[in-house]
Amino acid sequence: MLRILFLTDDREDYLADGLLHGLRQLPGLEVVDYPRKECMYEGGRKCKVAPEFGVRGGGFSLYGLLTEPEGGIDRSFIWQRLAAGWFNAVLVSNVWRQWGSLLQWHELLATQPLLLLDGDDDQRLYPRSGTRVRQFGIGTGLSNLLQQPTTHIFKRELTNRSRKWGLRLNIHPLAFSIPESLILSQLPIKSLLFSSHIVDRDLSAKLGASANYVFVDEQSYRSDLASSRFGITTRRAGWDCLRHYEIAAAGAVICFRDLDKKPVGCAPHGLIDGLNCISYGSSDELLGRIESVSIQQENELQNSALAWAHDNSTLNRALEFLLLAGLNAPSN
Repeated sequence: MLRILFLTDDREDYLADGLLHGLRQLPGLEVVDYPRKECMYEGGRKCKVAPEFGVRGGGFSLYGLLTEPEGGIDRSFIWQRLAAGWFNAVLVSNVWRQWGSLLQWHELLATQPLLLLDGDDDQRLYPRSGTRVRQFGIGTGLSNLLQQPTTHIFKRELTNRSRKWGLRLNIHPLAFSIPESLILSQLPIKSLLFSSHIVDRDLSAKLGASANYVFVDEQSYRSDLASSRFGITTRRAGWDCLRHYEIAAAGAVICFRDLDKKPVGCAPHGLIDGLNCISYGSSDELLGRIESVSIQQENELQNSALAWAHDNSTLNRALEFLLLAGLNAPSN
């Protein structure tokens, strides 16, 4: 039995939360999320105390899907069990948010493999933030902890600049993911050219569509994507977002503005213009390319998008993560 302590908090984090969902799908693996990540569990999409602080984007795709295993999850005496070597590894779900815990517990965390997730929209490598250094400091103990061979950093916005800052660290790329249950098994009948939510404001203005959220329930959102031949996505604060995966999972062609400008190390990974998506630089360019695509080519793009979504399921992401971390994936 492989045991992982998954240190988290009460805010959504698409990188960490997708990984938590995937790890919980693996047999022979015990994952203790501490504290309990309420929004991940059935009935937990909204904060029960203050529902106005619900999950960003309505909690679509990742949230409210998990159930506690039979008998529940033992979250008692966490630090005593950690000190006793009960866990095989400790996963910190967001290294920027949990800096204080690393400073406080670095000696205890140094006794087993430490896996640090960085899913922020920032190419800086932890701890290269002047604000946080002034607030918390770094400390020799934490610096040594980061350089241990059993410490691994998983970064979403990974660039050459990030790698230059972390020459002596174990740094790996990691991306968002989507539950396998939300990925269609075959292409549905398409009745719309584009999905209703067009985040590219230039294109939405040209088409008279909405660039803002237009759905308040997940089923309507998914039905709209499944009915669409093409789905529009762009870079926002960072290059990766769940929208890429939701479009592909619905069997629509991902139309990604300026995809060719994405650094190779930044997620998403594996999108190739003309194979499983369309990269474009302007609204007119996209509309021209769509007009020239044959029915067969469109069908091939849609099926390739579905395959890409399957490759990026939360389960596959969890297996990829364990391999990069040097941990043996549990078997059936």
